[in-house]
Amino acid sequence: MLTLREAADVLRIGRSLAYQLAHEYLNSGGTSGLPVIRFSQECYRVPRWALMELVATGRVVRLCDAEASVGGASGVR
Repeated sequence: MLTLREAADVLRIGRSLAYQLAHEYLNSGGTSGLPVIRFSQECYRVPRWALMELVATGRVVRLCDAEASVGGASGVR
């Protein structure tokens, strides 16, 4: 999991644009923007694999449609 600032660095965009894209993702139901999980009013995290999917293919992943890992969190990097 990456912070929005870390994800912005990967994408080479500013922090404000990263927050704008995160809000777009949440408001669109996951159809556009930057894939994020919101833990609180000020705590957003970007799954590394979803960011890599966006960078590699341009496809925005709907996190609610992603398959859960059978092995739990032990295989997560």
